[in-house]
Amino acid sequence: MTPPTIRFPELPPPGEQTPDDYLQLSRRAVEQSRVELAAGDRVQASEKVSGAVATALKAIAEQRGWRHDSHPLRDAVVSQLGAELGPSTPPAQILYRGRDAAKAQHSNFYENTLYEDDILESIAVGEAFVQAIARLMSEPPRPFTVTKPLDRHRIIQLTRFAPDLGVTDARGFANFSGEVRQE
Repeated sequence: MTPPTIRFPELPPPGEQTPDDYLQLSRRAVEQSRVELAAGDRVQASEKVSGAVATALKAIAEQRGWRHDSHPLRDAVVSQLGAELGPSTPPAQILYRGRDAAKAQHSNFYENTLYEDDILESIAVGEAFVQAIARLMSEPPRPFTVTKPLDRHRIIQLTRFAPDLGVTDARGFANFSGEVRQE
Protein backbone atom coordinates (compact mmCIF):
# COMPACT_ATOMS: atom_id res chain seq x y z
CA MET A 1 0.00 0.00 0.00
CA THR A 2 1.33 3.41 -0.96
CA PRO A 3 1.45 5.94 1.89
CA PRO A 4 -0.79 8.97 1.42
CA THR A 5 0.74 12.04 -0.14
CA ILE A 6 0.85 14.87 2.37
CA ARG A 7 1.23 18.47 1.23
CA PHE A 8 3.16 20.29 3.90
CA PRO A 9 3.26 24.07 4.06
CA GLU A 10 6.14 25.25 1.89
CA LEU A 11 9.49 25.75 3.55
CA PRO A 12 10.68 29.33 3.73
CA PRO A 13 14.10 30.02 2.21
CA PRO A 14 17.10 29.29 4.44
CA GLY A 15 18.68 32.07 6.44
CA GLU A 16 17.19 34.75 8.62
CA GLN A 17 13.59 33.91 9.40
CA THR A 18 10.76 36.41 9.64
CA PRO A 19 7.96 35.96 12.18
CA ASP A 20 5.76 34.61 9.37
CA ASP A 21 8.51 32.16 8.33
CA TYR A 22 8.71 30.82 11.89
CA LEU A 23 4.93 30.47 12.01
CA GLN A 24 4.98 28.61 8.70
CA LEU A 25 7.67 26.25 10.04
CA SER A 26 5.56 25.71 13.14
CA ARG A 27 2.48 24.74 11.14
CA ARG A 28 4.60 22.41 9.05
CA ALA A 29 5.96 20.70 12.17
CA VAL A 30 2.42 20.06 13.46
CA GLU A 31 1.54 18.34 10.19
CA GLN A 32 4.78 16.38 10.23
CA SER A 33 4.03 15.18 13.76
CA ARG A 34 0.80 13.61 12.52
CA VAL A 35 2.60 11.87 9.66
CA GLU A 36 5.33 10.55 11.95
CA LEU A 37 2.79 9.24 14.45
CA ALA A 38 0.74 7.58 11.70
CA ALA A 39 3.95 5.90 10.52
CA GLY A 40 4.52 4.58 14.05
CA ASP A 41 7.49 6.80 14.90
CA ARG A 42 6.46 8.12 18.30
CA VAL A 43 9.77 9.79 19.12
CA GLN A 44 9.90 11.74 15.85
CA ALA A 45 6.24 12.72 16.26
CA SER A 46 7.11 13.99 19.74
CA GLU A 47 10.05 16.02 18.52
CA LYS A 48 7.93 17.62 15.80
CA VAL A 49 5.32 18.70 18.37
CA SER A 50 8.05 20.16 20.55
CA GLY A 51 9.52 21.93 17.52
CA ALA A 52 6.13 23.32 16.50
CA VAL A 53 5.73 25.03 19.86
CA ALA A 54 9.32 26.31 19.86
CA THR A 55 9.08 27.83 16.39
CA ALA A 56 5.70 29.42 17.18
CA LEU A 57 7.34 31.05 20.20
CA LYS A 58 10.20 32.21 18.00
CA ALA A 59 7.61 33.74 15.64
CA ILE A 60 5.96 35.97 18.22
CA ALA A 61 9.23 36.74 19.99
CA GLU A 62 10.79 37.83 16.72
CA GLN A 63 7.74 39.96 15.96
CA ARG A 64 8.00 41.62 19.36
CA GLY A 65 11.76 42.07 19.28
CA TRP A 66 12.31 39.66 22.17
CA ARG A 67 15.25 37.33 22.60
CA HIS A 68 14.33 33.69 21.91
CA ASP A 69 17.52 31.70 21.39
CA SER A 70 17.22 29.30 24.34
CA HIS A 71 14.68 27.13 26.16
CA PRO A 72 14.61 29.48 29.19
CA LEU A 73 13.98 32.50 26.96
CA ARG A 74 11.12 30.72 25.19
CA ASP A 75 9.69 29.87 28.63
CA ALA A 76 9.94 33.57 29.45
CA VAL A 77 8.03 34.41 26.25
CA VAL A 78 5.15 32.15 27.37
CA SER A 79 5.24 33.65 30.87
CA GLN A 80 5.18 37.20 29.50
CA LEU A 81 2.34 36.47 27.10
CA GLY A 82 0.42 34.76 29.89
CA ALA A 83 0.97 37.75 32.17
CA GLU A 84 -0.25 40.12 29.46
CA LEU A 85 -3.34 38.01 28.77
CA GLY A 86 -4.10 37.35 32.42
CA PRO A 87 -2.76 34.03 33.73
CA SER A 88 -6.15 32.44 34.34
CA THR A 89 -7.69 33.39 30.99
CA PRO A 90 -8.43 30.64 28.45
CA PRO A 91 -5.87 31.99 25.92
CA ALA A 92 -3.13 32.00 28.58
CA GLN A 93 -4.08 28.48 29.65
CA ILE A 94 -3.66 27.30 26.04
CA LEU A 95 -0.14 28.75 26.07
CA TYR A 96 0.78 27.11 29.37
CA ARG A 97 -0.59 23.73 28.25
CA GLY A 98 1.33 24.02 24.99
CA ARG A 99 4.57 24.82 26.79
CA ASP A 100 4.10 21.86 29.13
CA ALA A 101 3.20 19.50 26.29
CA ALA A 102 6.27 20.61 24.33
CA LYS A 103 8.53 19.89 27.29
CA ALA A 104 7.02 16.42 27.74
CA GLN A 105 7.35 15.67 24.04
CA HIS A 106 10.94 16.94 23.92
CA SER A 107 11.76 14.60 26.80
CA ASN A 108 9.98 11.74 25.04
CA PHE A 109 12.26 12.21 22.03
CA TYR A 110 15.16 11.15 24.25
CA GLU A 111 13.42 8.76 26.63
CA ASN A 112 10.63 7.07 24.58
CA THR A 113 8.27 6.87 27.56
CA LEU A 114 4.99 8.13 26.08
CA TYR A 115 2.23 6.15 24.45
CA GLU A 116 0.60 6.99 21.12
CA ASP A 117 -2.52 8.43 22.80
CA ASP A 118 -0.35 10.78 24.90
CA ILE A 119 1.42 12.02 21.79
CA LEU A 120 -1.85 12.38 19.87
CA GLU A 121 -3.21 14.57 22.67
CA SER A 122 -0.05 16.67 22.60
CA ILE A 123 -0.38 17.14 18.85
CA ALA A 124 -3.85 18.64 19.43
CA VAL A 125 -2.50 20.83 22.24
CA GLY A 126 0.43 21.91 20.04
CA GLU A 127 -1.88 22.79 17.18
CA ALA A 128 -4.07 24.89 19.50
CA PHE A 129 -0.91 26.58 20.76
CA VAL A 130 0.21 27.49 17.23
CA GLN A 131 -3.25 28.85 16.44
CA ALA A 132 -3.24 30.92 19.65
CA ILE A 133 0.17 32.39 18.79
CA ALA A 134 -1.05 33.23 15.26
CA ARG A 135 -4.03 35.08 16.77
CA LEU A 136 -1.79 36.99 19.17
CA MET A 137 0.51 37.94 16.32
CA SER A 138 -2.43 39.49 14.48
CA GLU A 139 -3.34 41.68 17.47
CA PRO A 140 -1.41 44.59 18.96
CA PRO A 141 0.53 43.79 22.14
CA ARG A 142 -1.36 44.56 25.34
CA PRO A 143 -0.19 47.11 27.89
CA PHE A 144 1.73 45.55 30.73
CA THR A 145 2.66 46.82 34.19
CA VAL A 146 5.75 45.56 35.99
CA THR A 147 4.29 44.75 39.40
CA LYS A 148 6.84 42.40 40.93
CA PRO A 149 10.56 41.65 40.69
CA LEU A 150 9.93 38.52 38.59
CA ASP A 151 8.11 40.65 35.98
CA ARG A 152 11.13 42.93 35.85
CA HIS A 153 13.51 39.99 35.56
CA ARG A 154 11.48 38.53 32.67
CA ILE A 155 11.49 41.86 30.79
CA ILE A 156 15.26 42.09 31.29
CA GLN A 157 15.67 38.54 29.92
CA LEU A 158 13.57 39.28 26.86
CA THR A 159 14.67 42.85 26.06
CA ARG A 160 17.90 43.44 28.00
CA PHE A 161 16.31 46.59 29.44
CA ALA A 162 15.40 46.97 33.13
CA PRO A 163 12.08 48.75 33.70
CA ASP A 164 11.28 50.04 37.18
CA LEU A 165 8.63 48.37 39.30
CA GLY A 166 5.23 50.00 38.75
CA VAL A 167 6.01 51.06 35.18
CA THR A 168 3.42 50.36 32.49
CA ASP A 169 4.40 50.16 28.85
CA ALA A 170 1.55 50.63 26.38
CA ARG A 171 2.93 47.94 24.07
CA GLY A 172 3.67 45.33 26.72
CA PHE A 173 7.41 45.85 26.27
CA ALA A 174 7.19 44.59 22.68
CA ASN A 175 10.01 46.07 20.58
CA PHE A 176 11.10 47.86 23.73
CA SER A 177 14.03 50.25 23.44
CA GLY A 178 14.23 51.23 27.09
CA GLU A 179 11.86 54.18 26.65
CA VAL A 180 8.47 53.55 28.28
CA ARG A 181 5.59 54.31 25.90
CA GLN A 182 2.39 55.91 27.12
CA GLU A 183 0.28 55.52 23.95
